[in-house]
Amino acid sequence: MARAAEGRIGFAHRVIPGEQLRVFASARKKGFTRATRFELLERSPERVEPPCVYAGRCGGCDWLHIEYTAQLRHKLGLLRDALSRVGKLDALPELSIEPSPRALAYRNRIRVHVEQGKVGFREFGSHDLVDVVSCAVAAPELDRALSRFRAVLAAQPSLPASFEAELRVAPSDDRPLVRLSIVPGNNLLAALEQEFVVAFPNVPVESVQRFPFASGSWLTVPADAFVQVNWELNRLLVEALVQGAVARRCTRFLDLYAGAGNFSLPLLESGLSGVAVEGIGSAARAAGRSLSELRLPGEVVSGEVGACVQRLLEERQSFDLVVLDPPRSGAAEVVTRLGRLAPRHVAYCSCDPVTLARDLRELCAQGFSIEQIRAFDLFPGTHHFETLVWLRAER
Repeated sequence: MARAAEGRIGFAHRVIPGEQLRVFASARKKGFTRATRFELLERSPERVEPPCVYAGRCGGCDWLHIEYTAQLRHKLGLLRDALSRVGKLDALPELSIEPSPRALAYRNRIRVHVEQGKVGFREFGSHDLVDVVSCAVAAPELDRALSRFRAVLAAQPSLPASFEAELRVAPSDDRPLVRLSIVPGNNLLAALEQEFVVAFPNVPVESVQRFPFASGSWLTVPADAFVQVNWELNRLLVEALVQGAVARRCTRFLDLYAGAGNFSLPLLESGLSGVAVEGIGSAARAAGRSLSELRLPGEVVSGEVGACVQRLLEERQSFDLVVLDPPRSGAAEVVTRLGRLAPRHVAYCSCDPVTLARDLRELCAQGFSIEQIRAFDLFPGTHHFETLVWLRAER
């Protein structure tokens, strides 16, 4: 981002703070201008050669041209800016970020587009498809799955004009999972089933994938449920939340947006009791089955999160810890009611610093104060990251 002499804001993609550029073409938008064609006049010492032949075209990884430790610094800058500008939060604890054990080859799932024989990702700022043979951020076993998927499609005499596919691998599986956005024809389905577990709309799939926690237990995830793409760092994130809960002597938790139990299961294993609330039925059922298999003393509630919170309030249930792990849009539907639940602590895990800052502002207005803010770089090579914030009730 740059500000012109007359005050107008300008943006240029894949430019690092401190670099100078000469703009040859730009697109004027309402309130800002975007450089569309330019050359670098002065390069940042943080700039590196991207470790991917598709960098600059593929819209998937926007920070591969930035040296990794510099990526971490810039992510903390994005977080600090959002907390200050959106959250109006000034007196903050020291911010820290946990690096990923692997800056490349870390992803356990990718979503690809298939169009006229091409398999890949959308080009940045365009609907054009970049045909991708290998993905630098995919784990080796996932990259092999991509190659097998491409080979199956290449052998088909005809394919649907356009569809999407999510490829996902787990340490426990001999075969990767492919989840299609279409109902495949018999020939395509038979060919895919030789290589993959196949899921597609309106057909339930009994098969699940298992991802190991550090404790030795597993997160069991059905085909249409969410799982973090960087499992190695997710385990550290889970450990940090559990350790924080134990250190604060929490005994009973409410886990909102619980998924298949990424936080609930380890919290229960650590000796807490609690309730997990999840809006996606398949994920809630998987969490419930995990409780039964592990014989853990918890409860899973399937339903819309805001309505479930209202019901818990009416039932006068009490919790000393509320865990929030909402989608990118944040937890606006429930944060206005958390004060009435009266937990001693809130642990908020967010993948978007802007909606996080908005929700933290509301929680602070309800009498909570921020104790700790720690980011986790689950998405190296991109501007995305997760943040874990601990709050306590001031009463």
